[in-house]
Amino acid sequence: MKKLMLVILGLALGTSLFAQSCLDDVWQALRNGQAPKAKKFLDECMKSYPDNAQVWLMKGNVYYRLYETDAEKQKADPSYKARFPNAVMEANDAFLQALKLDSKVQPKSGMMGPKLGQRALAYPLYDMGVAAQKAQKFDDAIQYFKLAANNFELGEETSNAALAYYESAVCYLFKKDSKNEIIMLEKAIANGYTSPNAYTELYYLYKDQGDTAKCVNTLNMALTKLPPEQHVLMAEPRMDFYAMVDDSEKLVAVVDEVMAGINAKNPSSPDDTTMITICVTYLNNNKAYAKAETILNDAMAKYPKNFDFISQMGYRYYEEMHDYMDKVKELQNEKRWNDANAINLSPEFKQVKVDAHDWCERAYQVNSDNFDNNRRLRELKVLLQKEVPQELNDKINARMKE
Repeated sequence: MKKLMLVILGLALGTSLFAQSCLDDVWQALRNGQAPKAKKFLDECMKSYPDNAQVWLMKGNVYYRLYETDAEKQKADPSYKARFPNAVMEANDAFLQALKLDSKVQPKSGMMGPKLGQRALAYPLYDMGVAAQKAQKFDDAIQYFKLAANNFELGEETSNAALAYYESAVCYLFKKDSKNEIIMLEKAIANGYTSPNAYTELYYLYKDQGDTAKCVNTLNMALTKLPPEQHVLMAEPRMDFYAMVDDSEKLVAVVDEVMAGINAKNPSSPDDTTMITICVTYLNNNKAYAKAETILNDAMAKYPKNFDFISQMGYRYYEEMHDYMDKVKELQNEKRWNDANAINLSPEFKQVKVDAHDWCERAYQVNSDNFDNNRRLRELKVLLQKEVPQELNDKINARMKE
């Protein structure tokens, strides 16, 4: 038995020594700056020793040098076409295989160990991901970004890893793969990626899943991690959340924050007018009509012909009108006919319908091509027994046929 063990040990030692001898030529060629020549020697070693960790580690070094050689030539001459376009991936795979075969494998003098090699490849892998993303080759981009993120993490470069994970999430967004987009966004944020866009996207993804707890956790994390001046960039998802849980008080509080920031500016920007429209839309949808009307009146004092503001005022009364109508229907279902008729005939209900019509009409005069406003206006004209212009009918019917 001892003799057999000695034979096996001798064979293993002999194989290792022969592999080392084979790699000497590769090593010397690399030291002389002859990466293509080193590759030729390496190919022979790979044939003879396909399962040797040292050979795979040397392959990682050879292909990294081939990548560097091509990169230097491309820098000097942008028209140069790389001789070894897959060198980065070959090198990364080789370093991983070396570790798989021997977790303690050590490099020859002047060469990189497997983990150092992976760390060195993080940047070119990330650049390859960017190029593939621009070319809309999202599967390739994801592969490169994930490898880059892993390699950045090896070097404890968490901010770069976070960016690579975020770009992976963007690719999954384009692929409409929400499950993996969530995973990548979570990894990006866990590595310190603090962007309003990342938090906002993650919030809406959780909302689509119906996970209210994760929605609120994401918003709270964003407000904790982001600097105060960026909190306004989280206003829309915060309003969306409070509208979703029907918390009018907190919704109005966020609107007040936004409006305070806008009112402190002089002059206002196009982004501000868009944000005002978003705020009043949430208020109207949450039946905070008086608050919405106050904001709209102030806004229209500055921008009297702004379509969004005028149409939102029409929407404000249109929604209140439907509240009356819903109440009437509820009373009728309960067979409370007198109460239902009292609301139907009330001057308040009639005035709300008139106001809704007049504001929608004003909006139509500013922009006659907005489908939502046109649809509301036609409904109001019918309710008030007003003539519906043929042009209005034509515009609505044309849009519905699209």
